[in-house]
Amino acid sequence: AVEETLDAIDDAEEEIDRLRERRESKAEIADERRDRLDDLPARRDDLREAFDRERVEQAREQRESAEEYLEKVEAKLDSLAEQRDELTGEIGSVENEIRELEELREDREALAETVADLESLHEETEQLEQTYGDLRAELRQRNVESLERMLNETFDLAYGNDAYSHIELDGEYELTVYQKDGTPLSPDQLSGGERALFNLSLRCAIYRLLSEGIEGAAATPPVILDDPTVFLDAGHVSRLVDLVEEMRGFGVRQILIVSHDEELVDAADELVTVEKDTTTNRSTARREDAATLSGAAALLESGDD
Repeated sequence: AVEETLDAIDDAEEEIDRLRERRESKAEIADERRDRLDDLPARRDDLREAFDRERVEQAREQRESAEEYLEKVEAKLDSLAEQRDELTGEIGSVENEIRELEELREDREALAETVADLESLHEETEQLEQTYGDLRAELRQRNVESLERMLNETFDLAYGNDAYSHIELDGEYELTVYQKDGTPLSPDQLSGGERALFNLSLRCAIYRLLSEGIEGAAATPPVILDDPTVFLDAGHVSRLVDLVEEMRGFGVRQILIVSHDEELVDAADELVTVEKDTTTNRSTARREDAATLSGAAALLESGDD
């Protein structure tokens, strides 16, 4: 389109040049004729007899025709000049569009390279996701088996009753408690004390599973139990003490228990007693030696000063 427009402009400029030449030629002829016409009044009388009226009228008509033609040529030149300006503007617009298309072509090539890289990365990502899913499923199965075994061991240690045979843990970590006769129960069907022991056993089993995973890589984190004896009777409190000792046997370096139960307090290695002043509404904490407190309690029970 640009080449055709440029050819049209060249043709128009050549036409303009031809028309100018013709206009100049006609102008010269008109000037000459004007000069001759200017001389004609003076020579008219002399030439009246030599020339007839018909030729004079023809010359006058030719002059008028030449003048009309010059006016038309000038209008045509103005029109061609306007067309030239319009074509020049269109050429500039087309050239800008061509530059934009070149830039878009470069962007498209860059995007094509990016898409190819992303497709390659997407394939690698899909492979990684599949590998990760397979690995996670394998690890979950291993964890489920280990956690189920540890949960049963811990629950047997903490629960003194023989009403339940075992606990089952499926691949979705859903728990089922089986009675001795094989009847399955969900954990929410247990009594308050049994649920408390079940909860403690599950937490300790999860801790054992985690501690095995970090053994040798970092220190095992502390076990924190907040008022674990709320729903337990006296017999199961003793079982809880045995469970704490069992956890220490697994290499737990620190077990923190918040409790008001005297049996748990007596079993502690170190005590931090927290008291609240009802007057000032402030709490104070002091660290005490468990052996000293046990000795004092024994003296008070024997009645010695």
